[in-house]
Amino acid sequence: RASRSTPSTSSLDPIAALRVLDAVDGTLDALRTDALHIGMTPEIQELIRRIDTYKGHLERQRSELLHATA
Repeated sequence: RASRSTPSTSSLDPIAALRVLDAVDGTLDALRTDALHIGMTPEIQELIRRIDTYKGHLERQRSELLHATA
């Protein structure tokens, strides 16, 4: 299987990278809301924990981008 290269946010201009982060953040918010409406099971709790971890990573990336453009 050939590997695909995907651009990181560091290879995008800062405004485009922030837009990508915002879009991903919105998608994670929607997934989290959907998961909460399914009902609380151990699997859903783990899913929500992972989503929250991903959202934390997005916030760190956003902070780095904002700091770099300031």
